[in-house]
Amino acid sequence: MNAGMESFQNFIGDKHFFTIPVYQRKYDWKQIHCQQLFDDILKIIKNDKPHFLGTFVYQRKQIIGNNSFDEYIIIDGQQRITSLILLAKALYTSMNDADDKEDILYKYIKHQSGKGIKNKCKLKPTEYDRNIFEKIMIYDDFSENTFDENEKSSVIYKNFLFFKEKISKCEYSAEKIYEVIPLLNIVWINIDDGENPQEIFESLNSTGLYLTQSDLIRNYLLMPLNYEIQQNFYKKYWLEIEKLLRTSDNIEEFLVQYLITKRKSNSLAINGKNVHLTKNILYYSFKRYFEDNFLEKVEIFLQDICRYARFYNKFIFDEDTNFDKLSALEKKFYELIYQLESTTAPIILMYLYDKYEKNIIDEQIFINFTNALISLSFRSKICKSAGITGQFAGNVIAKLDKEKFLDEDAFWSAITFGKGKYTFPSDETFQKSLRNDDLYLILRSAGCKYLLYTLEKNSPQAKEVSRDDKATVEHILPQRLNANWKNYLETRNDLQAHEILLHKLGNLTLSAYNSEISNSDFETKKKFYAESGFFYTRELKTFTDWTSAQIQIRSKKLANEALKIWILPEKYNSATVEVGNIFTLNSDSGIFTGKKPALLSISNVEKEIKNWRDFLREIIKMLCTIDKNIFKEIIQMDNVPRGKKLFSANPENVYGPLQIDENFYVAYKYDFDTETTFKIAKILVENFDYVCGTNFKEEIWFTLKN
Repeated sequence: MNAGMESFQNFIGDKHFFTIPVYQRKYDWKQIHCQQLFDDILKIIKNDKPHFLGTFVYQRKQIIGNNSFDEYIIIDGQQRITSLILLAKALYTSMNDADDKEDILYKYIKHQSGKGIKNKCKLKPTEYDRNIFEKIMIYDDFSENTFDENEKSSVIYKNFLFFKEKISKCEYSAEKIYEVIPLLNIVWINIDDGENPQEIFESLNSTGLYLTQSDLIRNYLLMPLNYEIQQNFYKKYWLEIEKLLRTSDNIEEFLVQYLITKRKSNSLAINGKNVHLTKNILYYSFKRYFEDNFLEKVEIFLQDICRYARFYNKFIFDEDTNFDKLSALEKKFYELIYQLESTTAPIILMYLYDKYEKNIIDEQIFINFTNALISLSFRSKICKSAGITGQFAGNVIAKLDKEKFLDEDAFWSAITFGKGKYTFPSDETFQKSLRNDDLYLILRSAGCKYLLYTLEKNSPQAKEVSRDDKATVEHILPQRLNANWKNYLETRNDLQAHEILLHKLGNLTLSAYNSEISNSDFETKKKFYAESGFFYTRELKTFTDWTSAQIQIRSKKLANEALKIWILPEKYNSATVEVGNIFTLNSDSGIFTGKKPALLSISNVEKEIKNWRDFLREIIKMLCTIDKNIFKEIIQMDNVPRGKKLFSANPENVYGPLQIDENFYVAYKYDFDTETTFKIAKILVENFDYVCGTNFKEEIWFTLKN
């Protein structure tokens, strides 16, 4: 590595050709940055003193076939060099003197000479920015029709216009501004071929250079490669990923969910702590996964990421999505991800899409699986349970991977394993919440519209329902009572219904006349309801009154219909044990004294046990089966109770030795009290999760004997 200081004018001299490598992010300077640059130049004019522009880091490559020119691969500085050339072009278009125009053209914008590069731009941006940048540099005269709408929306075009406007309104002429450009100084750092540009790039990022996590990942994968291979892999894979996922936010969310899908877990051990994989630690997590599984196999890794990006592309929806043009399967994705806002569902869907593409499951099975996830997601919203979280999704994939056949029974078994807040709400719980909770406050308008519209789609006259109907959710008993409604309820001794039942399911309906009839009396509303295209709205005309009794009747009816749509098969309903009868490793061990365990479930494998000795023994067996070396590691941790003769290299030192390998034995018999036994089991599982990044603690539950 060598470094030096010179003016920006000399740095961009006519013997240098600058390239922004494919691993760099696209040009994205905001106008606030452009304003700062312009203000800095004006300060030079006022103070007549040089200004330090910053550091430019590059690798020098000799252009093949042209011994007099060098190619500078910009590692740090692309935002500044791109902006300065845009400023130079804006000055060029603002000048009148022909000599000045030619001077700025060949000093900052184009090469005046050179085999193969004469009259070409001095800067070659990334593929994403290249067309619009070169178009601005080539044209001398600009009209309204020079650029199309897509080009006009680019950051490069907007910043070019920004500089033009600043120059036109400036107190100094374009020629005066140009005179001080040579007073912009820079420090350059040239990286030798033997040095690792990725390490330098990470160092720059840690000291303040803003890069997204996906920028760092792209650079990590591409930087160590030969330049030609970088170009090839970027165009073939990374550019395709960017096109599929559209925005950087989508890319980073996809990469988080891709890692959870592949790792089958959302847990990660970092610096002695078990944390959840999020965008904030995406780069760190990505490097660990790559180094453990794909080191020196960059193309295979990029192929896999690109393949899963194609899957994820199917899960990206917004308000402009044309629902009618979606396939039957895609409509289910839309319902689950966009309407129900189940943003982590793609973790499971990507796993399933892989099986679908490999013909392990067909489209109808995939639809059925997605319907099951829709049912889980919606029931969880209604019942305020966790639904599909990152760790839940990872656990589901881990369970499915253990199955010999991926059929509906295996899938339902996997998604109903959860307990506590991860319980798949039973029919009884779901129905109770639908009937008794304030659904409008839980789901708000959009969620209630989804609920009511889905009920209508499955009503006896579903063919009449149009998806594009602009109807809104109306409170039959209005949110604000006028004098007529107050009198109506008082005469029926039911004024309390307004406060208690206002936001209940039975009091909500779809209506295209909400603004017209919002506070009208019930008889007036019925006339509008009678003309509705919605079956359950039309049914309201059959009610002679509208008080608490009618609201409760309608809530019960609609709740019963909902059970037929967002289903949970009877097999899993009947197998569901109430949360109050289930205990986990998070339970208070003090309540178990004098009681014995009856059923132990580990990763959805249930086994009857007789006592607490069996309880600890089965957990030890499970951990040793998964990885005995890690188990031998975790028992050495400081939090494991000592002197209990549980583990030893000598079989004579443990009670009833169970041999794990030739130098390690685990006690199969011991006589600890209940609390100690439970504490040891909990510590061992927590240690194992900490080291492996797993979440077995959440997968263990047990019941007590009566």
